[in-house]
Amino acid sequence: MATRYSIKTKEAFLMEKRLLEKLSKLFKTLGLKSPFDGRNELPRNESGQKWKKRSVKELKGMVWHQELGWGSVEDVAVYHTGKESHLAENGTETMAYTFAIRRDGQIVLCNSFNRATWSQGDKARKGDENKEFLAVMFEGKFKTVGVSDPEAGQPNDLQLLSALMLWEVCKSEWNWSEADLYGHYQFGKRSCPGILLQSIVEGIRFNIPKGDWNFDLVQDRQKALKELGFYKGNVDGIWGNQSKMALFEYQKQYSLAVDGVWGPETETKTLELIL
Repeated sequence: MATRYSIKTKEAFLMEKRLLEKLSKLFKTLGLKSPFDGRNELPRNESGQKWKKRSVKELKGMVWHQELGWGSVEDVAVYHTGKESHLAENGTETMAYTFAIRRDGQIVLCNSFNRATWSQGDKARKGDENKEFLAVMFEGKFKTVGVSDPEAGQPNDLQLLSALMLWEVCKSEWNWSEADLYGHYQFGKRSCPGILLQSIVEGIRFNIPKGDWNFDLVQDRQKALKELGFYKGNVDGIWGNQSKMALFEYQKQYSLAVDGVWGPETETKTLELIL
């Protein structure tokens, strides 16, 4: 007897199949380990908190995360679905990421695309970040703000290559742009996904069209902060105390690094809000 799917479930199934086939061919060409479909292999908790469904066609981008630990993908799945999970009192039905990347570079499909896992959290922003984005976790504990472990390292070359290939395939599949790759730090988790991955995210997002804005000019920084409701003074090109305090408040409001510096992270977030 043929399996019956809902339209949305069948849509997700076909897209998952197509994407895994593309990745397998690409990885074989590059000599990388083939992707692994772990949805029926990773630890589960059938009585755990269920994920909400989401529309696959409406996915808006990808978010990179780090494990912040030294376990395997399986270890993370055990923790998320277990009674000690911080995500739900009795654990979740599966681990809270769509993809994971092992230290040997292997990509693991952890959940179907139509499962809105609790990856990004619940930030005070318009929309539902868990329904809108695919989440990718890197195995490992990486150097970053708030991580004092002297053994913390960085993702290795195999992980980075696999992540970039996954991003390019997904970007093509959904017709995303460079502006649709995010790090968890942009949703309020400053330590995630680590210094190196954050730099890569910012480097990719650097090509976001800036329209008529030129943030090398103080006037444009003041004008943007004024449009966003943080700067109350005159757009005069003088970066005084009022401008500085507006930037501090803006960075604090959007969980950016509150350092008073107009850096890549601040500029990227500003473009996202005003364009």
